[in-house]
Amino acid sequence: MNFLDHVVVLLIAIPILVAALMVIIRPFPNIQKWLNLTVSIVLFILSVHLFMQVWNNGIIVYDLGNWGKYGIILVADLLSSGMVALSSVITFLALLFSIDYIEKKSLNSTYHSLFNLLVAGLNGTFLTGDLFNLFVFFEILLIASCGLLIANEKLEITPSSHKMEAVYKYLVLNIVATLFMLIAIASLYATVGTLNMADMAAKIALMNEEGTLPWHLIPTALLFMVVFGNKAAIFPLHFWLPDAHPTAPSPVSAILSGILIKVGAYGFIRFYYLIFEGNLSVFQPIIIFLGLATIIIGSVSAVGQDDIKKVLAYHSIGQIGYVFIGIGMGTAYALAASIVYLMNHAISKSMLFLVSGCIVHKIGTRDMRKIGGLSSSEPFLGLMFLIGIMSIAGLPPTSGFIAKFVLFDAGIDGKFYIPVLIAVIFSLFTLFSMFKSWQRIFWGEIKDNVFDDTHIHENSHMMLLTLVIMAIIILAIGLYAEPILAITIETANQILDPQAYIDAVLEVEVR
Repeated sequence: MNFLDHVVVLLIAIPILVAALMVIIRPFPNIQKWLNLTVSIVLFILSVHLFMQVWNNGIIVYDLGNWGKYGIILVADLLSSGMVALSSVITFLALLFSIDYIEKKSLNSTYHSLFNLLVAGLNGTFLTGDLFNLFVFFEILLIASCGLLIANEKLEITPSSHKMEAVYKYLVLNIVATLFMLIAIASLYATVGTLNMADMAAKIALMNEEGTLPWHLIPTALLFMVVFGNKAAIFPLHFWLPDAHPTAPSPVSAILSGILIKVGAYGFIRFYYLIFEGNLSVFQPIIIFLGLATIIIGSVSAVGQDDIKKVLAYHSIGQIGYVFIGIGMGTAYALAASIVYLMNHAISKSMLFLVSGCIVHKIGTRDMRKIGGLSSSEPFLGLMFLIGIMSIAGLPPTSGFIAKFVLFDAGIDGKFYIPVLIAVIFSLFTLFSMFKSWQRIFWGEIKDNVFDDTHIHENSHMMLLTLVIMAIIILAIGLYAEPILAITIETANQILDPQAYIDAVLEVEVR
């Protein structure tokens, strides 16, 4: 057995150990940031290796302690390994952007420790095979994300009172969701006598066949919908996100929007299609309705905003709604479309938050009423912002066009005409709002506002390089989508037929 045989657990263990190490080397910020970047590259390589192993050899089960289904199980299938790889891409690029951004903004040195803790929480959430450890990793995510939201910026633009209000709202809502999650886990455990998701799925499937499925699993499922809906910021649990994004440093906003809210979508897919094997058909229209309501609320709310990061935050809410429409439709094509959309949103919205970070870095304000005519002085940022909004709006030749086309085509193919029509209509709101923001910032009247010099900096080559990489990814997927579509369709088929996942886990023997 070699080093790479342990890649599943290393993707969680390495960032946890590095998070602890970062606390020890706090007096050496230069060592911190370059070590963090090196570790991020290593994690990216390991995540790609894991995905290729799963793609070539099938589902990988890592048994910690040799207790089989009774102990801690980590499971890498196409969905979980793909999410880890996507997470590694976004976190690496956000960190690359942070290298100079943090130095200029004088972020507290605990940033690097919290960053690694967040990465560990994300990887653990995607790879865990039991509900209890899913709860544990959710708590790690909560601690790390709260810490990053209140990261100490000496040159912070957001007033401290607004920052603490946003964090308080986020914290309270997640504590309530945590309570709901514990109740739901206890209910499931009392019913099936296990916390292992594969074992749970097998026992619930047997109960369903025998007609002995207890009635209280319906309210239990509703509690899980609240928990995952809160993580995903879908309607009506979306209100924490528009305050959290402007509060957070731009690289943190990129991770929050790019990956963290996708945890909720992942939870929905894993819970609905694995544990209940898609048998709770009563929830299909509910999920579609929540997706549509989220699209409407996010798209309409973004139109009247003047804060560039609030515009992007509301569009993050709206865009996650499209993912949930595909999840609710439940066909292989629709699920594949949701995964493509999820991936596109992760990259495109992360890029837009980083571009907004460059604008704030350069100009010293997020208020679009005080910004205008930047196309003459910052044409590169104008181009990067344009590519990002084209992708979010679903225009060719970007990855967003592929994502929306496949999702709408899947909806029409599944005869979900009304949801598709509503989604198309409110896509126009996204198009209008995003291009309006682009016009105000880069082509509007040049303002004479003079901002405090402490808020104004030049954007470094490292920050701009990050944007170039993300733009290339967006255009590459848009122009060469066939390999991505093949992977997502295979992933969707594996989700809809969870027996391979169940068998892989339950075949692990207690030793």
